[in-house]
Amino acid sequence: MGTPPQHALHRTVVVVDVSAFGQRHRGPQEEIRRGLYTALESAFEDCGLDWSATHHEDRGDGVFVLVPPDVPKSRVVGGLPHALLGELRRYNATRNEDARIRLRMAITAGEVQHDEHGAVGDEVILAFRLLDAKPLRDALVSHPNALFALIVSQRFYEDVIRPDPAMDPDSFRRVDVDVKEVRGHAWLHVPNGGAPAISRRPTRHRKTRRKRVQPRPAAALLAVPLVFVALTNGAGAAPPAVPPCPPPVQLNVLVSAEKEGVVRRLALEFEDDSRAQHPLGCKVLNTLVFPGPSAEAAAEALGRGWQSGDLTAVGAEPHVWLPDSTAEVRAVERALRDRTDVRLHLRAGVAVSPVVLGASEESAGRIAEPGGDVDWRNVPRLAEVDTSSGVGVVAAIALAQAALGGLDFDAPGAPRSLHEITSRTTADEPCVGDVALVGSEKTVADTKRCRVLYPQDGALVLDHPFVEVERTTRPNKRRLAIVNRFLDHLLSASAQEEFKREGFRDVHWNVDPGPGVRLGRPPVLRLEPDVTAVREAWEMAARGRVIAIAGDGSAGANLFADEVRRLIGPRDEVIDLALSEGVVEAGVEGGANVVVLVSTAPITPIAPGVSGPVRVMAVGFANGACAPSTALYAAATAHSGPCREIGGTNGSGASEGQEGALDDVARAAWGR
Repeated sequence: MGTPPQHALHRTVVVVDVSAFGQRHRGPQEEIRRGLYTALESAFEDCGLDWSATHHEDRGDGVFVLVPPDVPKSRVVGGLPHALLGELRRYNATRNEDARIRLRMAITAGEVQHDEHGAVGDEVILAFRLLDAKPLRDALVSHPNALFALIVSQRFYEDVIRPDPAMDPDSFRRVDVDVKEVRGHAWLHVPNGGAPAISRRPTRHRKTRRKRVQPRPAAALLAVPLVFVALTNGAGAAPPAVPPCPPPVQLNVLVSAEKEGVVRRLALEFEDDSRAQHPLGCKVLNTLVFPGPSAEAAAEALGRGWQSGDLTAVGAEPHVWLPDSTAEVRAVERALRDRTDVRLHLRAGVAVSPVVLGASEESAGRIAEPGGDVDWRNVPRLAEVDTSSGVGVVAAIALAQAALGGLDFDAPGAPRSLHEITSRTTADEPCVGDVALVGSEKTVADTKRCRVLYPQDGALVLDHPFVEVERTTRPNKRRLAIVNRFLDHLLSASAQEEFKREGFRDVHWNVDPGPGVRLGRPPVLRLEPDVTAVREAWEMAARGRVIAIAGDGSAGANLFADEVRRLIGPRDEVIDLALSEGVVEAGVEGGANVVVLVSTAPITPIAPGVSGPVRVMAVGFANGACAPSTALYAAATAHSGPCREIGGTNGSGASEGQEGALDDVARAAWGR
């Protein structure tokens, strides 16, 4: 237990009690106590709380916990119940009825002091009174499928839960409490009360013949004493023996959606192998493999250091991260640069996937060279690119690199070129007609009707790195050993064969043959992209915008307006406005994001004050049209936009000034 303080400190108080503990025999009670402590320790660590830093006292059928004073109360109530629910599910799934756990939990907060006998304080007393409150006991009776029920004090609810929507305050209901000297209100919450019921009667099955399995030597040696113990326990002569197994290590693995299936299978295999290799057959670890809602959300959570809200929004705090590319890891490392409590250790790649193009046979014949290579710029339409995934953001990098000749998103024509690419994306089915798919070699090869094509200038590579997530303030040597063994397992010959069967290349670039898949190593394009910048630039280029054009009716203005309309994609809209004093306000009222003023002659002053956000840019077709003294210049600069002077051109599209003006429009609409 943690070192107790000598002076009163404001602490979060957590007490738990096992329901119906006294009704169990000695053997199940001992199993329950081990399971309870394992569940609590794992749940605390899953939501970023250091169990070893807590002050905790055993209560026979429960545990009393004081959380360190520097831990936010919202982190406890926001993450602990969710994590504990998962641990109880995992524990109960492998136990019979007598050894399963259902809990009552109470949480309060206030000043706590220690004397020579232990912790004292009004909030400690209140927590134990709430734990014994009738509404809490009744909650487990009225919710037979619930694994635990939680009660918090009135003040805790008012100060911590109600002000924060992330705490889901509507899931708590007010109850009356009358226990000894405590009378008043508290707030009750039953997490996932609709979970499957704990069976009270065993289901009858038809008898089936089972293959007899020979016991391991260690199990055989234990068989005789265990039989004796079972017999004596049935007669009430002695308590059952408890195998000397330490609590299993919790290993949380955050994995990309691309690899979820194969990693989940390999993790379960690793878990089973670890048990088989233990001399007593003890379960060495519990593995939890989860993909998170998206690679982007997972990376943002890692960059924050995995806060309490991330537990419910993304998943359990990971000990291992398996993204699609090292570029994703570099982005998180930059976000963690100023943190000392979280570090990422980039270990090795566990598989390889080049990024390729998938096209129908008909389309491939038109856009690919005789050898099967393709220029990304020749693809007429593209299936939508989801940059929130690791594969998707690398696909966007490949397309942007081809269009821009690099990844300088601040270059003058970058927003215009990126918008042209995103305007060619569609929700239509890939590899049907002229719709092509940019993705990993595995995904493209697995997609119906897709022929695999490789890029002419070399393919970007998904190197699927293995990343250890270290909490420097909570070192765990047992878990580190498990992490090292898990990496060895993923790099083993059998696991590498499993990756190949799933469609990945192994770490030596070997791949199982498939339609259009090259057995050799294709040319590789090496880049070090900023994933965060790519996502931002791509998402801005893809957003639908409303552009208002206000021209003076001249031939030059009309021709330039036509060029602006050619920039418009399927998600965009153009509206025409009169070039008048109130043109910018009219654009705001019409929902415009950008207002383009085009004139061949001086204009009257434009009203600067408007009721909403809008960018204004101006184009003048006369020498000196954008001098600081002009109304065009004043209107543009008043709304953070440029004024571009084209000169004496007629808007034919041949002038450098006009191209620059079109780049200005694109940057105002789809740039940063």
